[in-house]
Amino acid sequence: MNKESQDQRDSIRIKDRILLSFHPVSVEEYRTRVKSYMEGTEDPWVDTCHPTFQKDIKVHIRNIKDKDKDLAAVLEIFDQKLNMILGLVDTGDTCDSDDSVPKKLYKVNLSAKGLGFETGEEMEKGLLLQLSIGLLPEHYFFTCFGQVVRTERRKDGYFNGVKFIWITEDDQEKLIEHIFSRQIIYLRMRRQQKEKKRRD
Repeated sequence: MNKESQDQRDSIRIKDRILLSFHPVSVEEYRTRVKSYMEGTEDPWVDTCHPTFQKDIKVHIRNIKDKDKDLAAVLEIFDQKLNMILGLVDTGDTCDSDDSVPKKLYKVNLSAKGLGFETGEEMEKGLLLQLSIGLLPEHYFFTCFGQVVRTERRKDGYFNGVKFIWITEDDQEKLIEHIFSRQIIYLRMRRQQKEKKRRD
């Protein structure tokens, strides 16, 4: 895929509803977290279950994807559903029940490069955020980092445009798949509405 096609693919933007939690981080905290992810001492996918278990599953699913994409897709769905269940069950030290697990639904503008969402308070331009995202209906959860690039006043609060500054390649690919899937559904619904209007 050439750079122009890649840029077009990454720039597709949809309106969506996702599970989201976020909090500001310092530059030092951001660098420390990313370093730990890159070194493998922390995992950006494990807010709801044990790190080693989750990492092993992802490696196996990636290997299966090379041979059978359909089977890998089904296993990924089962994996995410299990993660969701584990996140709801208190199993002591095997699950993390802190506030970083996204539980609140947000209406967002979403692309592979970033997202936009409303808050009650204004965010400062340049602010770094740790973002925990849950894509629906897949219940695919991941952590990434973004930077506020614009804020504008709206009727009920502030709309914040956030650009991803660190996201794993796997999570970005999953995000692109999700966006394409939602876009197909929207286009199908729009076509059905037009056909219904013509019939009426």
